[in-house]
Amino acid sequence: MKWWSRRSNTDVQKSDLKNPAGWFMDWLFGEKTASGKRVSNGNSIINSNIYTVCSVLGGDIGKLPVQVFRKRGGKITKDTDHPVSYLLGTRSNPLMSAYTFKELSMVHLATWGNFYANIEWDEMGLPKALWPLNPAQTDVKIDWTNNEIWYITTLPNGVQRKLHMSDVLHLKLISTTGLKGMSPIAALREKLGSQNAMEKFTSSFYENGTSIGGILKTEQKIDKPAKERTREEWNRLHTGLNNAHRIAVLDAGLDYKSIGMPLKDAEFIETQKFGISEVAKLYKIPPHKLGLLDKATFSNIEHQSIEYVKNTLQPHITNWEQEANFKLFTQNGARDKGRYARFNVTSELRGDSQSRAAYYKEMIQMGVYSINEVRELEERDNIGEMGDKHLIPLNFTTLDKLEQIQTGVNPTKGGEGTEQKQSDEGQQGETDATDTTPSEGSD
Repeated sequence: MKWWSRRSNTDVQKSDLKNPAGWFMDWLFGEKTASGKRVSNGNSIINSNIYTVCSVLGGDIGKLPVQVFRKRGGKITKDTDHPVSYLLGTRSNPLMSAYTFKELSMVHLATWGNFYANIEWDEMGLPKALWPLNPAQTDVKIDWTNNEIWYITTLPNGVQRKLHMSDVLHLKLISTTGLKGMSPIAALREKLGSQNAMEKFTSSFYENGTSIGGILKTEQKIDKPAKERTREEWNRLHTGLNNAHRIAVLDAGLDYKSIGMPLKDAEFIETQKFGISEVAKLYKIPPHKLGLLDKATFSNIEHQSIEYVKNTLQPHITNWEQEANFKLFTQNGARDKGRYARFNVTSELRGDSQSRAAYYKEMIQMGVYSINEVRELEERDNIGEMGDKHLIPLNFTTLDKLEQIQTGVNPTKGGEGTEQKQSDEGQQGETDATDTTPSEGSD
């Protein structure tokens, strides 16, 4: 059965290039919202709020360094020479830097709910390049016979490809199946349509001299040609921002009366704020990052920024790490065993120089960081082998030794009284032994 055969014959007959059917317009430009505006995954980014969300998430994920580590026994070392470290930290493919690649991933996630990238392997089974796929032309299929996932995609040159799951890096947002993410735009379609309609209204509003309209009234009767001339002359003088403050001269007993509501009295600003709040809520973005600063203070912005890292960025980072570790370190077999990738979020959490200094001081005093490790975080050269030693305060001790100092009891050798008792018993034994020895000259 052809895909168009489900449509009735009437729909097919009425639909042409001049008068396309509604279902065709929905498929091509997105569903029509109650405001009359069509919103799709592809054109949603032209909305200023969605663009800002993509810019914020893309920039914050794109700038984070990704490091590859190798764990052997209990020792963890950084592997800066591994191809994955280069692909996610420097250059993802010959056409894109790692920043651009990671930024693009968040743009696709924010608008489509899915990000796909084809993994190009070299002859040794190591990843050579990561090529983003068009989410609009990529779909997920399951082979229930072998329980395998396949990706059907169309390349930019028009060639359709079928890719195995091991060859596709797939990031997804919330899903009802676990196989393909849901698009956030579906939940925001009506609100984005309303925002787009408001923006068009605003443009028209200011284009017409910041006034919606009004009437010219007079007690006299005016014929139709006179009415047309008066209207044309009025529009010529008072349409557009350049004429917004010109003085109107009314004759023939004409009186002007505005019938439009001023912009500030139409609760227009509150409607715009509501739209920003809805977008911020869905993407878990702090409102101040979208320009909504009504209730922002220095303290709560700082708190919101920390929450943003923990509750917004961290889930995306975990999503990235788990997919990358599963897909990018498997083809090389045992040679990649123990290797894994991690995003370094220290730069996001360390705050200003004063906060960093206090944090580093605590970490050094607790013996968690060495001096060289702190200098590495600050991108400074190490100070030699002495900087690798971990420091702790001299007055630190363990609980058992603290109890020994306070009570004077050594649990391994017994208490002080015990030692004295044993000493007295020893002396008494020596005295008794002396008393039983016969004295010289006795019978």
